[in-house]
Amino acid sequence: MTTTLTGKNQITVPAEITQQLGLAAGTQFEWAVGDKPNKLMITIKPTRKQMLERIRELGRKWKKPGQDPIGDLIRGRVQDDIEKGMWEK
Repeated sequence: MTTTLTGKNQITVPAEITQQLGLAAGTQFEWAVGDKPNKLMITIKPTRKQMLERIRELGRKWKKPGQDPIGDLIRGRVQDDIEKGMWEK
């Protein structure tokens, strides 16, 4: 497939590639000059939603069933406040 660079330095991604890769409006790309003359490397950057899902998956791998790390953090902070006299039991 061949595309043309416009006067505003824009390139249209062919519909076939867009559909095959599931690209949508707002998709961001990272561009780099390749290691050979006349070569470019284009990397599709993950969306915020994709990055969030990856982070969630990482958290799920480390969390054991029955654990409540957020609850533990809150209880620890409350206990610290009680020890400082900021709260009463």
